[in-house]
Amino acid sequence: MFVYDFIEKIGRIEVDYSTKFRKRYLTITEEFSSEKEYQKKLDEYLIEFRKEIHSLPFSLNTKQSRKAFLNNLYDEFIYTKENLNEQFKKTIAQSQDCISTQRVRFKCCFPRYFQKKYLKEARKEYQKLHIAFTVRMDKIENAVDVLKLSALNDGIDIKPFNCESQDRFKTKLSSPELAYLTFKIMQKVSEDPNFNRTHLSRLLAENFSTKKAAFPKASQIRKQFTEVNDSVKNRVETLFNELSDTISS
Repeated sequence: MFVYDFIEKIGRIEVDYSTKFRKRYLTITEEFSSEKEYQKKLDEYLIEFRKEIHSLPFSLNTKQSRKAFLNNLYDEFIYTKENLNEQFKKTIAQSQDCISTQRVRFKCCFPRYFQKKYLKEARKEYQKLHIAFTVRMDKIENAVDVLKLSALNDGIDIKPFNCESQDRFKTKLSSPELAYLTFKIMQKVSEDPNFNRTHLSRLLAENFSTKKAAFPKASQIRKQFTEVNDSVKNRVETLFNELSDTISS
């Protein structure tokens, strides 16, 4: 769906360090000719996003599936705002360090003319960075307004996911490793009835802590793949229902 492409495009400013002779400064690597053109480009993304959200009742024909989708999308935008803000703060700090460091080097290496020329270029990129961040945050706010309006028209209440109140599994895996591992496990289990449960139980035991055990035993996990009581089954079914986008209302 384009909505996730929109989040990916809007959620990160592409920057790099430019090097020329012994001078370094931060530069935006994406197309940026003027603030007006930059606004226009992001507005085109926003228009496509709005079209897809407005056509949601045709692509997801149950209210419950639309509710799950809109809530998930709202959470994505919250995380995107946080990540974009964090990237901006780090990049601004790098840019300021870059300029202040070069001021010291200039005194020994460059005549005043080149100092002024370089600092002018560096500050221009610094200003572009501020503009890019401000415009992107504005488009995210516009997109969230589109979500809220669509939800309101559909009688849906959008509630942000409260991750602070949730129990967490502790793992040694990185976020990309955890995401890809989960995907591959689900893929293998669905395709291969002879998937090696012994190795899977060992993997889970080595990487996760549970509610009652900091270091669960692989043999116990292996046993409980099939020997499960009704309360556990009901709890897991509830989790699957919360994750599903296709439950009928």
